[in-house]
Amino acid sequence: MSVIAISETAGSLGTEIARSVAARLGYELADREIITKAADRFGEAATEIVHATEEKPTLWDRFRDTQRRYMTYVEAIVLELAAADRVVLVGRGSAIVLARFPNVLRVRVTAPEGTRARRVEGGQGLTADAALDYVQRSDRELGARLRFFYHVDWDDSLRYDLVVNTDRLDVAAAVHTIEQLLGDERFQTSPEVGRAILDASLTAQAKAVLLRNPVTRPRQIVVSCRDANLSLTGSVEVPSEREAAEAEVARIPGVKHVGNEIVVLGAVRRGAGAA
Repeated sequence: MSVIAISETAGSLGTEIARSVAARLGYELADREIITKAADRFGEAATEIVHATEEKPTLWDRFRDTQRRYMTYVEAIVLELAAADRVVLVGRGSAIVLARFPNVLRVRVTAPEGTRARRVEGGQGLTADAALDYVQRSDRELGARLRFFYHVDWDDSLRYDLVVNTDRLDVAAAVHTIEQLLGDERFQTSPEVGRAILDASLTAQAKAVLLRNPVTRPRQIVVSCRDANLSLTGSVEVPSEREAAEAEVARIPGVKHVGNEIVVLGAVRRGAGAA
């Protein structure tokens, strides 16, 4: 069993390749579903999450906590899907988010601008100039967004295990190549790697639910996880916030235990004052 993370440029046929791979292997396909799941799970508008993950950040975005909060929601869904295994993830920074896990096959699908623009022109009924502008703008915005959040160049080929140029390879050839690579044991999910992804998933989900809750959102709470046991550290102002944090993360499916070592600063200050 494996996880495939595909990074695609507009008009590259990356989604078509992902769909074919998922169908042939019987894997789940997660593309727009990542956005939908994040919006439903964390109670945000899908349009806001799309802006946070796919569009060039504005100057105002760079100073707003909401953008990083939305990306945290998306990361939680990406890691949850990866922990379930047997999934093809398309975009949403999945190839970057999952880069530290050796079982993830990271694929970059692209083609020259002109080729991609012609496909967009035919598929969306745009003029040649409008199609080229669409492709170039998409590249700029997605690249800027990933650089803003992860400080990486999404076009760096060394970030991927396979780069597919669909000006040279058609969908069938790309699918065949991906299937061949998945036969390598390096891209198989071992029990050890599976546990590591699960811990990362539970950590990400815990961070997300703490940001969703307006009571815990402004507090400095650090989350870690080992063997599905969550640990909370950091600080809050009052005991009710400490209790709220523990209650939020304890409800996450798969969490075995929550160790709560959050310090209540109000109590510390009162103790210092009494001394």
